[in-house]
Amino acid sequence: MSSRTINNIRYVDATELFQWLKQGLTSLGYPFRVIDVRGSDYVGGHIKGSWNYPYKRLSQDENVMNELRTRLAEATVNDEVMNVVFHCAQSQQRGPSAAMKFLRHLSDQELDKFKIWILRDGFNHWQDIYGADATVTEGYEPDLWSW
Repeated sequence: MSSRTINNIRYVDATELFQWLKQGLTSLGYPFRVIDVRGSDYVGGHIKGSWNYPYKRLSQDENVMNELRTRLAEATVNDEVMNVVFHCAQSQQRGPSAAMKFLRHLSDQELDKFKIWILRDGFNHWQDIYGADATVTEGYEPDLWSW
């Protein structure tokens, strides 16, 4: 059985993810998907094209994790590697935990088919920089983010 540790997971900065989004889903030479694991705090904006899989559902229902894995696998063509970027509000708890759960959910044969990332500093940081940019952020409501 292959090792599944935090070493299998990388971090991506908001500026780098922004470039990926601007260059298209295959800017890395292979596709990527952003998985937003926020729950009720999902309101007020999200990264354009991201899929919302609340952490509570992912962690409590194996069927939800299976659905995510299947959707991601179906979004790849041939033997492409799918980059999967997880995030929550700050990417300190839910985002990294979801990434680790996803990694542990993969079969040995699937390990080479996915590269797992965490958006550094999460959506809170993303919206500080790119919230008002409708080309990369959808449903942004700045009033919900003013402190």
